[in-house]
Amino acid sequence: MKPLPARRLRERVRSATSIALAAVLAMLAAHAAMRAPGAEARRIRPDPVDVNAAGPDELALLPRVGPSLAAAIVADRAARGPFRSPDDLDRVRGIGPATLDGLRPHVTVGRAYAAR
Repeated sequence: MKPLPARRLRERVRSATSIALAAVLAMLAAHAAMRAPGAEARRIRPDPVDVNAAGPDELALLPRVGPSLAAAIVADRAARGPFRSPDDLDRVRGIGPATLDGLRPHVTVGRAYAAR
């Protein structure tokens, strides 16, 4: 196998370097977007969410709750009725003790449901 001429070798190295640099810059931009001020504030609401009144989009803003778990909460509420306390969320498939501990400070059931 013949060695590449110096000019072609430099072109290939330059091309590979450009691709690697573009990939690093893309990763840095993605990392900076995740760490942007307010990025986490958009994800976690400052006030408690009423799990008996919230829709799936609002529930998905809770910590440890994504779109599928939010849909499961709404489906459980429709099938079994309202939650009487935040601890009742453990009846939803996908919510275990650790998730429930993380949700407690961020959820409420509303006065009308808690009195029942």
